[in-house]
Amino acid sequence: MPQLDEDIIASAALTVLDARGIDGFTMRAVAKVLGVTPMALYHHVSDKESLVALVIDAAIREEPLPPTTGIWQDDLFAMADWVRRAARAHPAIARLRRTYDVWTPAALQMTERSLALWKQSGLDTERAVVAATTSSMAIVGLVSEEQSFRRIKPPEAGLVTSLPNARLLFTSRHNTDDEFELIVRAIIDGLYTRLSAAAEVPAIESPKPRQAASARSTKVENASER
Repeated sequence: MPQLDEDIIASAALTVLDARGIDGFTMRAVAKVLGVTPMALYHHVSDKESLVALVIDAAIREEPLPPTTGIWQDDLFAMADWVRRAARAHPAIARLRRTYDVWTPAALQMTERSLALWKQSGLDTERAVVAATTSSMAIVGLVSEEQSFRRIKPPEAGLVTSLPNARLLFTSRHNTDDEFELIVRAIIDGLYTRLSAAAEVPAIESPKPRQAASARSTKVENASER
């Protein structure tokens, strides 16, 4: 029986996930690749969720995040580009994480860096949290949709004969790398601009308490009586 450790198990599990997708990702399939029984695998991972966590961290650590440059916009784009490359290398990882709702040390390091970079922008903590959360959702959604469109065939020519704009969109050549950078930087710049502007809006003066107004009215009435 081969010697097992978490790295060996994670590598085998990632191989199974890439080859079979989430539906074929089972303890039995991973054990077969390793040449052991499922029971032997359970001596190292307690359950399916533990195996999922190992796989997610293995995929994240396969290509470490690039070092920061000190330019927060560039560093945020570098993170988004890393997410895109990782999704292309292991397309089933995102769905696996959503299915099992697993948080791992490596995934949380990315969360930590994202908010730290948005704080570098000069936004206050509350708005930096909003920016980190919304930009993450937008980028993950963009990466997911891009993967879907890579699999979808364009419509047949007859369907867009009378739709010149739709036909143009489907027949034009695209540089997907340039378009990805364009939209990610637009997300970053747009969030920063709008949240910065919101922070500069002067506070609206609160209306005076009604009791104080009533007191002034009483004073006026007493003065008129004199």
